[in-house]
This record gives sequence, C-alpha cells and structure tokens, in this order.
Amino acid sequence: YHGQLRNSPHAVYALRKYGFREYYRGVVPILFRNGPSNVLFFSLREPIRLNTAHLMGDRESWLASGIQNFVSGAILGAGLSTLFFPLNVVKNKMQSRLGGEFFSFPAAAKFVYQERGWKLLYRGVHVNFTRSLLSWGIMNMTYEIFKNALHKRSAR
Repeated sequence: YHGQLRNSPHAVYALRKYGFREYYRGVVPILFRNGPSNVLFFSLREPIRLNTAHLMGDRESWLASGIQNFVSGAILGAGLSTLFFPLNVVKNKMQSRLGGEFFSFPAAAKFVYQERGWKLLYRGVHVNFTRSLLSWGIMNMTYEIFKNALHKRSAR
C-alpha cells in the first residue's frame, strides 16, 4: 500500500471508509506480543544491567553506565523480539489487506503455519534480531540518560 497511502494522516483518512474496526486489524497479536514482552523486559532489565556491571568490574562512570544500559537493552530487545517474532509474522498477515474479511488470530496463525511451516516462520529473523539489538540498546541507554537527567533536575 506504499503507492496508495502517502503518510500516517492519509492512512487514517483512507481507512475510515472501511469502518472503525479496520483501525484495529491485527491488534490481538500485538497485545499478545507487547504484554508479555514488556513484563519480561522491565523484569529482566536491571538484573542484566547489574550482571554486565559486574563483568565490567563494577566501574561507576557515565561511560560504564551507558555501556551497561546499552548491553542490557540490546540483549533483551533482540532476545524478546526473536522469541515473539512469529506473532509479528501473524500480525503482518492480518494487516496485509485493507477491507474485506477479518481473520481471527487463530485462523491467521493457522494460515501462516500452513503457508510457511515452523522453519519458514522465522524467515527474516536475523534481520529483525540485528535491528532490535541496535535499536533497543540505543533506546534503553537514552531512556536511562534522560531519566537520570530529569531525576537530578527534580532533586534541585
């Protein structure tokens, strides 16, 4: 739909002719992916950061802290996005059409499995892993930098 939809506001405008429900096509696999993924990310982020700090000799500098936060975010982001990659494949299948019949999540998952099988369900995961490694590392490190800056500012 890259040729039909110019940008996000245009997509929102164009989808309204299909009804309100079209805006939520594929929301179930998104919720199944994001819910557990967020719980795992925020539960494991600090233990992985502390383990990284220990491996680095428990140095306390802005550079060491940045590296620790980057590594913890990168490991978790890449690992979780790989774990939940099949849900992304199902979501993409559900969102690959505008209008028309809605596939339920189980029906879409069954269709994708029949189309690809287990082995091809992970086709492209290496690209997703690499992208997640970098993006989640950068996001986690940046989040901590801003959080610490805001905390220092509010403590004044």
